[in-house]
Amino acid sequence: MVTEVDVDKIWNYLGPWGRYQRRQFVFLFIAIWSCGFHVLSIVFIGYRPQSHCASVPVNLSSVDYVNVTRVYEECSIKEIRNVSGVTKVTETECTYGWTYTDDGPFDSSRSLVSEWDLVCDRKELAELSQTLMMFGQGLGAFIFTSLADRYGRKFIHIICHCSLFAVTLASALIPSFSYFAVLRTLTGGIQQGVGLTLAIINLELVPKENRGIIEVIGLLFWTTGIAIITPIAYIFRNLSWRYLQICLACLSAWSLIEWWLIDESLRWLIANGKVKEAKRIIQKACRLNKKEYNEVAAISGFQSYEMHYLSGKKKEIRYENGTEMVTDDQPLTSDTTSPSNQYNAATKQYSVVDLVKSRRLFIASLIMWFAWITNSSTYYGLMLISSSLAGNRFLNFILGSIVEYPAAFMEGVMVNRYGRKPTAITFHCICGIALVIATILQTTSDGNYTMLLTATVFTLIGKFAITGSFSTVFLYTPELYPTNLRNAGIGMSSAAARLGGMLAPFSRNLAEVAAWAPGLVFGVMCAIVSVLLFWIPETNQYELPQTLEECEQWYRENRFQLPCVKRRGDRPEDEQQT
Repeated sequence: MVTEVDVDKIWNYLGPWGRYQRRQFVFLFIAIWSCGFHVLSIVFIGYRPQSHCASVPVNLSSVDYVNVTRVYEECSIKEIRNVSGVTKVTETECTYGWTYTDDGPFDSSRSLVSEWDLVCDRKELAELSQTLMMFGQGLGAFIFTSLADRYGRKFIHIICHCSLFAVTLASALIPSFSYFAVLRTLTGGIQQGVGLTLAIINLELVPKENRGIIEVIGLLFWTTGIAIITPIAYIFRNLSWRYLQICLACLSAWSLIEWWLIDESLRWLIANGKVKEAKRIIQKACRLNKKEYNEVAAISGFQSYEMHYLSGKKKEIRYENGTEMVTDDQPLTSDTTSPSNQYNAATKQYSVVDLVKSRRLFIASLIMWFAWITNSSTYYGLMLISSSLAGNRFLNFILGSIVEYPAAFMEGVMVNRYGRKPTAITFHCICGIALVIATILQTTSDGNYTMLLTATVFTLIGKFAITGSFSTVFLYTPELYPTNLRNAGIGMSSAAARLGGMLAPFSRNLAEVAAWAPGLVFGVMCAIVSVLLFWIPETNQYELPQTLEECEQWYRENRFQLPCVKRRGDRPEDEQQT
C-alpha cells in the first residue's frame, strides 16, 4: 500500500510540458520581468549626468562684471579678481543651483538626480536609495517566504505582485526624495515576495528531472527582462524619469487579474492536507492535458490519500429545512500515528526555530548563506564596475545583460548531467580564477592597453561565471529543505544575499584605496564557497523532501558525494513504504 503521494508521478503522468503546465509557466515567468525591472531601473532613473554650478545673475553695468572672472565647477564657483595687479581667488557654494548637461548625443539629464539636485553634499542620497532597496529585499525575503510556507505560495505571490504594481506606480508620483526612499525600501521587500514565491511555484510544478531546466528558463527570462529595460529607457530618454517609472510599473498591471490565471502549488496543498483543492487542480490539469484523472490518482497514491483522509473525518449530521445532511468538516482525531491518519503526517508546520534545531540542516544553511552573500556581493560589485565603463550607457548596460545568456546555456547543459553541486563548484572556481587573473593584469599593466583589455575580458568571464553560479545556487537552495520550510529556507538565504548586495557598493571605495583588493576579495570568497559546498548533499534527480526527518537522513547519507547516487526508492525504508 502506498503511504504517501508521489507528486512527481503526477507530473510525469500528465507530461511535464503539458498544456496546463505551459499556461502556468507563461504567467509565472513573465512575472520575473517585474522583479528585474524595478531592481535595475535605478541605472536609468538615477542616472548621474554631468553638472556644474548654475550661473550667477550679474548686472552688466556693475564693476564685478568687468573685473571678475567666474569659473563654474561641479560643487563650487571660483571668482578670480584682479585688484591692483594682484590676483585673488575665492570659492563660493552653488548658490543658484546646478546646471545639468548631456553626457552625449543620446543621453539626457532628466533623472531623479537632476530633479532633486542629488549632487555634491547630497550625492550619496542617490546611492542610498539602492542600499535601502537591498535592505528591503532582506526583510521581504525573510517575511514573505515564511508567510508563503504557512498560507500558500499563490496567495502571498499575488498580494505582493499587486502591491508591487501600486508601490512602483506611486514612486512616480511622489514630490520628494524622502518619500522615494521609503517607497524604494518597500519595493525591495515586495519584489522579494514576488520573485521567491514564483520561483518555488515553478520548482514544485515539475518532476525532479526537469527542475534544472526550469531554473535555466527562469534565468533566460531574467536576463531578457533586464535587457528589455534598455530599449524602454532609450524611448523615454528625452522625458522625465517619472514616465519611465510609470511605464515599468504598468507592466505589472496584469497582477490585478493574476488570481484567475495561476493555481496554488500542488505539492504545498498535499503537504498541508488541502485535499479538495489538490483534487480540483489535478482534475483541471488532466482535462487540459487530456489525461484520465482516475489513472493519475491511482498511480501516484493520491486516490489512497484521499480515501484515508476522508475516512479520518467524522460524520456530523445536521438538519436544514428538515433534511438530514452529512458533512465531513471536522477531523476525527489529531493522532497522526493511527492508520486512518497516516497521510496527514506530512502536514506538520515548521518554523525557522526547527531549522536551527536541526544540526545538519543548520550547518548546511550557514554554508548556503555564505554562498549567497558571495554571489550577491560579487554580482552587484561587478555590475558597478561595468556601469563605470566609458561609452554609451545604454550600450554598456545591454552588453552587460547579454553576457549572461552563455551562463544560462552552460548551466542548462551541466546542472542535470553533472548535478547541482559540481555545477556550482565549477562556476565558483571559474569566477575566482578569472577575477584573480584580472586583478593581477590590472595592477601590473602600468598603462599597457593590451593587458588592460585582457583584464576586461577576464572580468567579463567572471561576470559570466558568477551569473551561472548565482542561478545554480538559486535552484540548489530550496531543494535542500522540506516542503513546509522550503520558502523559509530560500528566504533566509536571500536575506543573507542582501547583506552582500549592501556591501557591494563599497567595493568602489575599496578600489580607490587598493585597486587590487575587490577582485582578490571576490576571488577568495568564491574559492572558499567551492570548498564548503562539499559538505552539502547533491539534489539532482532526488524527489524533494517532505518532512524534516526525511531531510536529515538524506543529509546524513549524501554528504561529500558529487553525483547523486541515492534517490527515493533506493533506500530500504522506501521499499517498506510501498
